[in-house]
Amino acid sequence: MTTSQPSSRDISRKLLALIFGANFFGALIIFLYFSVIDPLPVGGVAVRALETEDIVTFGIAGVVIFVGAFAILNRLGRPIQNWLRFIEAGTPATELPSSVARLVLIWPLIVASLVAATGLLVAIFFSILYDNPGNFVGIAISGAVTTTVVYFGTDLIWRQQVPTFFPEGNLSVVPAFRLWVRRRLLLAFILIGGLTPILLVILSEVRTRALLDAENPEAILDNLILVQLFILAVGLVAGVITAVLVARAIVGPLQVLQEAMGRVEKNELNTRIVVTTNDELGYLSERFNSMTDGLRQGERLRELFGLYVSSEVAQAAVETGAGLGGELVNCSVMFSDIRDFTTLSEQMPPRRLVELINRYMTAMVSVIVNHGGVVTRFGGDSILAVFGTPLNPMSDHADRAVRTAIEMRQALAAFNQEETVARLPILESGIGIASGPVIAGNVGGKERIEYTVMGDAVNLAARLEDKTKDTGFPILVSDETYRALNEVSDVGARSLTDVQIKGKRDRVTVYALSY
Repeated sequence: MTTSQPSSRDISRKLLALIFGANFFGALIIFLYFSVIDPLPVGGVAVRALETEDIVTFGIAGVVIFVGAFAILNRLGRPIQNWLRFIEAGTPATELPSSVARLVLIWPLIVASLVAATGLLVAIFFSILYDNPGNFVGIAISGAVTTTVVYFGTDLIWRQQVPTFFPEGNLSVVPAFRLWVRRRLLLAFILIGGLTPILLVILSEVRTRALLDAENPEAILDNLILVQLFILAVGLVAGVITAVLVARAIVGPLQVLQEAMGRVEKNELNTRIVVTTNDELGYLSERFNSMTDGLRQGERLRELFGLYVSSEVAQAAVETGAGLGGELVNCSVMFSDIRDFTTLSEQMPPRRLVELINRYMTAMVSVIVNHGGVVTRFGGDSILAVFGTPLNPMSDHADRAVRTAIEMRQALAAFNQEETVARLPILESGIGIASGPVIAGNVGGKERIEYTVMGDAVNLAARLEDKTKDTGFPILVSDETYRALNEVSDVGARSLTDVQIKGKRDRVTVYALSY
């Protein structure tokens, strides 16, 4: 299953927008923290607002660090950029070096790690600059939120780029760091779910201790309420954003997998899933693709099998196995053969002869299949078909066999008209039909088996076909077949009595059909 893939430029723009937006959100958290929460009000002084000098200092430092981080990020991602240009220029993705492959898979983690390192650097810098450990806490809150949003957001966006480097999937074979789904959820909980109560406890403890010696406990209590509201608000917003990103990262592939399974259920075996991660979900997608590959191969083998045997035989072999054995059934057997085939083969080049026979067989088999018959054997120019075996059970097997023979003669006439236009030889055929008990089943040995029918009706059908040459009638049916007819009332039949059939001691009565 394929979807339209955005361009690399679009993906880069999304990543830049995400990183900028996450850092802007982090800067807003820092601004609010130092405007409302810190420093702790002492004496009768209320919480002071950030001074212009502070804002300018924070701004300059933020820009410098932000630009530096992007420079480092660009340097680290240069191998990816180079190979992206190579692939877009036509270089096969299979030539991707293992080092670049690992870099592609861990790129979201690298980006997030750089953001985390940047936030830590800023926190340490301003803690030392203002000699205030509270600065570290405030910036750490922002850094944790920004890192979390950047990682999960980058991971979600970067998945659109991964198939460019791994068009066939197979991400699991790359020896790269894997952030399993369980670890992903645990990380989100630690950075957001665990950070909120920890900060609440720490900052509440600081405010509580300040109450012991404070001259203005009301201001401290008010500040404590603001602290709690601030932490809860930040935790709630960050938690919702993280939950949405994590949910999309997990639910999205599961929905794709569910849709793909539904398509396979409808026998759309060409369905494939684009593998975008190297976690459990990616591995599951790879196994799904392997499953559909196996199903397609099995279906292909089944189709090829059905070219060498009838589709009914192939289906039976697939469903019940191909064990040796048979059962006694009452059915109708039809034997068809091209007359003077030996002479024809001597007059035509082998290639043209094969082409002629293939076109003939295609036309005849189509008629047989349309009437529910099963072709059990091709003998060069001959066809053996059965009606009413366990492969195609039917009570009106005699009627169907006769109808098939008549339409085969009509199809042969149309076939010969086309051959005449093409100045190719005209074909004539004889058809014999016999009904009665036969043994139908698989015969052979361990090395090879064949589905066939055995019995007097099979031999009689072949003998009747051979007798068409002497009688001049193209279709001969046995007395048993004629007496079994129920619905073929428009078929003219001429009784031929006292006919000597090879292999039978007594003369028999057969019927020549006209149409």
